[in-house]
Amino acid sequence: MKDERSKKLYDGITHVDGALVEAAQADAPARHRRPWAKWAALAACLVLAVVGAVTLWPGRGANKPQEPQSGQYEEPGYTQEPVAHFLVSKATYPEMVQYPGENASEKAYQAWQASVRAQRGQMTGYQNGLDGFLADSTTQFLSGAGTENRVYSPLNVYMALAMLAETTDGDSRQQILDLLGADSLDGLRDQASAIWNASYRADGIVTTRLANSLWLRDDMAYNQDTADTLAREYYASTFRGEMGSEAYSEALRAWLSEQTGGLLDGYIEDVELWPETVLALASTVYYKAGWEDKFPQNGTAPGVFHAADGDVTCDFMHRTERGYLYRGNGFTAVENRMLEGGSMWLILPDEGVDVDAVLAGGDVMPFLLANKFIGSGANGWADRDYYTISLSLPKFDVSSDLNLLQGLRALGVTDVFDGETADFSPITDFEGVFVGKVEHAARVTVDEEGVEAAAYTVIPAPGASPEQPAPWDFTLDRPFLFAITGTDGLPLFVGVVNQP
Repeated sequence: MKDERSKKLYDGITHVDGALVEAAQADAPARHRRPWAKWAALAACLVLAVVGAVTLWPGRGANKPQEPQSGQYEEPGYTQEPVAHFLVSKATYPEMVQYPGENASEKAYQAWQASVRAQRGQMTGYQNGLDGFLADSTTQFLSGAGTENRVYSPLNVYMALAMLAETTDGDSRQQILDLLGADSLDGLRDQASAIWNASYRADGIVTTRLANSLWLRDDMAYNQDTADTLAREYYASTFRGEMGSEAYSEALRAWLSEQTGGLLDGYIEDVELWPETVLALASTVYYKAGWEDKFPQNGTAPGVFHAADGDVTCDFMHRTERGYLYRGNGFTAVENRMLEGGSMWLILPDEGVDVDAVLAGGDVMPFLLANKFIGSGANGWADRDYYTISLSLPKFDVSSDLNLLQGLRALGVTDVFDGETADFSPITDFEGVFVGKVEHAARVTVDEEGVEAAAYTVIPAPGASPEQPAPWDFTLDRPFLFAITGTDGLPLFVGVVNQP
């Protein structure tokens, strides 16, 4: 994984103009000075299926003399000493009753179910307003993949941008609120907290974890209220150390590795916090669940995948079951259910139609969002028929890394990328601070047992058919789209498979 594209994820998220560099270097202690040619910023990685981070650089000015204080937050983990050494406050994660096993007592089983229901029971209507961001950003970042695979986590980027909104003000904040479909910062906080909790699952049978963190430098002061808000509303832990020291960089690498199950350690080993970094926001998503009905191991066999740049041979998993076949503008789709409420949606373009045309057709995100949990368990997509579906799905392990900056500009977020217009006053008094790069990396792996990635959605089961359904072969032997949705039906991961 340590090729040139992989290293781009870590070679910098933010840049500063020459005048600001000179000013910062003149004021910096000798041990912090480095030649401009060697400067780099942190690219905080959203691991396993998604990676994203923001690093801010200093401009001119001074900070309020206010120090972060230890909080009462108790996030599980941090077993690695490098992380614990720099920890200021831990985020409090909800406690969940662990799955008691198939032979457990009825009382134990009911306690587990009650714990799951309590975690899912978020405020009514928290999904309202998300459709625009989910649809626009997915089309923006999945289009134009060419012959390469591409993976994007809408909810991960949503969470990272929501945290960024907390650290900005004025037009910088308003542009983020507009993109996220939030009418106010308070409304965004409520929604982000509900999304985090509705997605969170740690009961021994399914794992879905959205982790956030704030990384501060030890020779600067910050607004404690903002740090407290990130901890309370976004479950973000706070760390403090010497920017540029190997120990602090190793702490970040250890945090990223622990939060993502070690799946992206090949990327993480290159992460470094440089002396010129003002602060870094890191957000990770980790997801792991088995299929509701596993693919039989003896059903896997080699087959031909018709990739855009030539046929390739890969292993296809096979399974036949009754279910709905959905139709949209230029595609058909089926649902592959995960244990305890998640789903992977497989979207196959019609013959002669490519992935970009399907995305441009405008039905993909409305189709996925029509399956959001709406209380009644009803499925909202009308164009569907019941079949006995013979599914042929290639085993795949796909990943990609994206620089989201230009895409975010196209979506209306512009001020935070310009030192003259960016406003980071809620977190620091430094002038000229801006974001120069936003990297997003993601990975999804699929085999006979299930899915490992970072995000998933629950979609209600359709009703039964009184008649024997007609057969339908659903063979994904050419480029296709997929989406992993969580228990509330929101898409945590979407992607394009051009090469399984």
